[in-house]
Amino acid sequence: MAKVTVGLDIGLSSIKAVSLAADHGQFKLLSLATISSPQPGMLSDNEADLEAVAQSIKKLLSSARIDTREVVMALPESKVFTRVIDDLPYLTDQELSSAIRYAAEEFIPMPLLDVNLNWQVLSRSDNKNKKERTVVFVIASPKNIVSKYIKVLGLAGLTPKALETEIIAVTRSLVGNNPFSPNTLIVQLGSTTTDFATVAGGLIWLTRSISTGGMSLTRSLAQQFNFEVVQAEEYKKVYGLLEDQLEGKVLEALKPIVDIIVTESKRVIQGYNTKYPQNPVKRVVLSGGGAKMPGLVIYFANNLGLEVQEADPWFSISKDRAIASKLTKDAPLYSVAVGLALREG
Repeated sequence: MAKVTVGLDIGLSSIKAVSLAADHGQFKLLSLATISSPQPGMLSDNEADLEAVAQSIKKLLSSARIDTREVVMALPESKVFTRVIDDLPYLTDQELSSAIRYAAEEFIPMPLLDVNLNWQVLSRSDNKNKKERTVVFVIASPKNIVSKYIKVLGLAGLTPKALETEIIAVTRSLVGNNPFSPNTLIVQLGSTTTDFATVAGGLIWLTRSISTGGMSLTRSLAQQFNFEVVQAEEYKKVYGLLEDQLEGKVLEALKPIVDIIVTESKRVIQGYNTKYPQNPVKRVVLSGGGAKMPGLVIYFANNLGLEVQEADPWFSISKDRAIASKLTKDAPLYSVAVGLALREG
């Protein structure tokens, strides 16, 4: 019998849910839905604000006819600390655990007692080859953030099957364990941050996050044209980076902010290619709500000199033909939610 899995992505601007049926490694889309996030939402610690998020989740699941009570949920990349530690020699399991804790103190700006520390060994040196290094992907989730998200789930009558970071979910939905996927830079464009991950062989080898996202672009437009935020958002979605629209004035207002993201993409690619020159990044995938902006894919391709694609988290999932064409329109928006629902175990 097919097993139903639900991915719940609580973003700052919208909440998305995806329900899949899993049967012998094959996934079929059952339902999906999105709803605007109440404000200030998860940014607040106020009981009433968290209750409002829970009510929105209930409404969302009801509209999608999802009655499964167990969900896989993402923690926002901006609230967790991730790092790839790649300079460790051969170590026993016990030594590795101590070394990771010691290294974690360097990049986690809070006591280790206050975080949940998890790691995945990407490659392990053996005792014989002293030149090989052990590479570990480390994730630290602040306990207060985890408990807040679990509390909201409880208020919505849900239980967490698993919690993971957005970038891990996105990697699963866009690259998965496909051995034929070229080495990829994933650029996840959120409303307040942009997250980067280089992925090779289905594993994340480098991550970075910057506090420039969709809202920065909208604010830049609002300032330039003296618009309300709603109107600026609309102009961004319709005209984007198209040179031949409105004499290129929208492009002019957006370009300085987009260039920050492009420059960071170049840095991440360069950082990865320097460490792994025999295995360079071959393509870039733009994901998240911002990926649909007109002209963005071409702008990235011209600046990076690589193949650039818009994210399609649905490519390996079977779906009814009637819905398939509709899914394309908002595909990048659902990368996190699909990745969460694809998680097995």
